[in-house]
Amino acid sequence: MSKWINKDLFQDFQKQKKNEADAPQSGGLRRSDLVWKTPEKGTVDRAKVYEGRFISDGNGKFYEKYSYHMFLCGEKWAFSLCPKTFNFDNYCPFCSATSKLYQGTAADKKIAGNYKRKDKFVGNFFINTDPRDADVDKEDRVAKSVKLYEFPQKVEMKLKEEVTDTKNGYGYKIFDPGEDGHDFILKVLATKKDTNGKVWPDYSSSTFARASQAIGTDKEIDEIMKTTTDLAEYIKGLEVPGDTIEKWLKAEMLYELVADEIERASGAKAVAEKATDKSDGDIDDSIWDKDSEPKDSEPESKDSEPEPDGDGDLADEELLKELDDM
Repeated sequence: MSKWINKDLFQDFQKQKKNEADAPQSGGLRRSDLVWKTPEKGTVDRAKVYEGRFISDGNGKFYEKYSYHMFLCGEKWAFSLCPKTFNFDNYCPFCSATSKLYQGTAADKKIAGNYKRKDKFVGNFFINTDPRDADVDKEDRVAKSVKLYEFPQKVEMKLKEEVTDTKNGYGYKIFDPGEDGHDFILKVLATKKDTNGKVWPDYSSSTFARASQAIGTDKEIDEIMKTTTDLAEYIKGLEVPGDTIEKWLKAEMLYELVADEIERASGAKAVAEKATDKSDGDIDDSIWDKDSEPKDSEPESKDSEPEPDGDGDLADEELLKELDDM
């Protein structure tokens, strides 16, 4: 196995993906410094093609999943990392409010779709080619650099297939920066207009390159690997302060639905933190630093809001574009 891949970590990761259910369920840098701008779609007949290599971070993590809620709050987008990202038993006021709304009237059910939990995956991606580089200044080009790629489940399925198919899949080679590694060829088509006249990205033609090749010399690869981002740290940095969550809940008229639960959850958290304080020393409360709060960006108009059609992969691509300028 390649010297750049930790065999034990990959086998653990492979086992995790095999057992995983398929059902839906920063250091002062700007987001745009770390994250690859959402790949744009082509047309129904002609894809926009991007090429690169998925590589592990400094801790040997290949890619991670996080859950979030994103909705239009007033005239700005609100993005909230879901606590269930870290443990599905964690309390989330937006998940609870959504559940309560789904038990209500038809109008309540429609509103619930705005706040439902969505999933996204993130991994380090060495970009070989990005067609958008031809239209920007040299200093803004991303080819031959490592960025975090936040990708939907439809792309993750492509990776998971290679990881879990022990007979025909490429396995660890899709993460190997060396000569045995295989690039991911991201082909983004456009769907035909849906019943609401909207067009979405189509990833079905995306595939892994048949020919293997290194992304550089051994020395170059060593330097490239030093530029990866710690995935756990990045996801942790997406957390939003509690007072901001409360502000959003009140603005959306959801707070009364979950006020008692929030109070109970806060009490349980305080007890847990006190226990941690006694056993482990000082608590790291840096995640509540207001500087880590994602900025809201203003959409062109409310008409651009995706319909809650149940396909998170489609709607989320448009939603996450609102964060590209952060």
